[in-house]
Amino acid sequence: MFTAPPVLMRRLAPLLLLTAATAMCTGPTASASGVGAPTPPTSPAQSTVQESLDRFVAEHGTPGIQAAVLRDGELLALAAAGSDGNGGAMTTATPMRVESLSKSFTALAVLQLVEAGKLDLDEPVVDQLPELTLDDTRATAITLRELLYHTSGMTDPTAPSLYEEHVRTLEDAVERLEPATLATDPGTAAAYHNPNYHVAGRLVEVVSGQPFSQYLDQQVLDPLGMADTSSVPTAGARVPEMAAGHLLAWGRPFAATGPDYFTEGSGGVVSTAADMARWIAMQQSGGTAMDGTRVVTPESVAAMHTPGEHTDDYGFGWYRAESAEGPPVRISHSGAGAGFGAYQGIFVDSGYAVVVLINSGAGLTSPDPGVVAQNLLHDVDPVIPPLTSGADRGRTDWILTGVALVTVGLGVVALARARHWARRRSGRSGVLTVLRMLPWLLPAAVFAGLPALQVWATGRTAPYELLFHVSPVAVVWLGLYAATGIAVVALRAARLYAVGRAPAR
Repeated sequence: MFTAPPVLMRRLAPLLLLTAATAMCTGPTASASGVGAPTPPTSPAQSTVQESLDRFVAEHGTPGIQAAVLRDGELLALAAAGSDGNGGAMTTATPMRVESLSKSFTALAVLQLVEAGKLDLDEPVVDQLPELTLDDTRATAITLRELLYHTSGMTDPTAPSLYEEHVRTLEDAVERLEPATLATDPGTAAAYHNPNYHVAGRLVEVVSGQPFSQYLDQQVLDPLGMADTSSVPTAGARVPEMAAGHLLAWGRPFAATGPDYFTEGSGGVVSTAADMARWIAMQQSGGTAMDGTRVVTPESVAAMHTPGEHTDDYGFGWYRAESAEGPPVRISHSGAGAGFGAYQGIFVDSGYAVVVLINSGAGLTSPDPGVVAQNLLHDVDPVIPPLTSGADRGRTDWILTGVALVTVGLGVVALARARHWARRRSGRSGVLTVLRMLPWLLPAAVFAGLPALQVWATGRTAPYELLFHVSPVAVVWLGLYAATGIAVVALRAARLYAVGRAPAR
């Protein structure tokens, strides 16, 4: 899937949401703990989190959820609820895609090599990766720091399609960038762009002499004890016991895989709440694992969490900012794909940290993992303010369904009256007649231009298949409306032609 900045659905929403998005739906409930997970102490926090997750599954359409809550690097609660989508209960050891949370793993791998003196954040990337050849001479000045900050100047609109099926390795992903140009000079503006982290991941491979996934296993995951975590190359890749992804429509989950495209380095990590608890504990402990193993220095952890200049509050694979609704400040990243959603957040003032993984993806009517995460912390400690939960989200799809029935119904009426319409227009101004038919082609123009409109509105590319996962009801409605409009214009034109050829009486 595509991977996304803090919440991808907020970037896709302008094109598909024509009415307020709200949701409250029902789903199966179950809860279980993972095997081999770090064991939280029996505490009110553990009970509160479990009750919150059970309630979440009962009130929302997502089939399953996992969560971990920590404070100052210590695990307070670890819980799961609902279904894995494969007929089993969700557990805290059920693997799920963490989507763009993967960027923080890539950043840590890069900083390990910086600490080892094998990479330099401020040297041109082409010095160690000459295969990076863009169709823009300014690209020779791009530094590793700018890649990690998303200030390289590379953007979705100025790059080739990110969804080409032939790209299956980091080397392929870098080669794909050859026709790309830069939207801005390197280091002068931020633009969230997944290939920045493809290039960073390829640098890890070249410098370490290992495939990226192997390096991550040996140098990051194994030292942290993250035995159920791995990096896969594409959005369609699966690992054993992995949960099934879903999209939501009318408040109900439907199994969904989404488009298959290259994600390693930017969104290819598959993990569990139990493993992600170890990851967050290391972040809160200045780079040391739960068993005391040092994975990276405190200085590198601080660098990851600190935004740079022109970065839109982005550090190295982490944001540092308030939520859209205000304080407190958190160091966080979210991920959204066609079938999965994820969030990791460290609330710096309170010491709390939280991970939430769900097996429903980015969508206008899907729960926002970041909102769920902060509300989960609020349940544990009311000092943490809650966020707007977006209750009754499923109502949006029912509203859009009603709009679809009305608009398509109007089209059917227009089709039935095409002969009458043609007789009334016969002999009148041809220009005015064409202008009268043009509104029926507007839905087709909008539908045909959805991907281009997506880029214009958000700066992010998304093919039809991905837009369908964001709002299946809206996309189907626009498609039906477009087809109906084309049929009306075609039949009216045919009727006008027939009336014009008919002998005068």
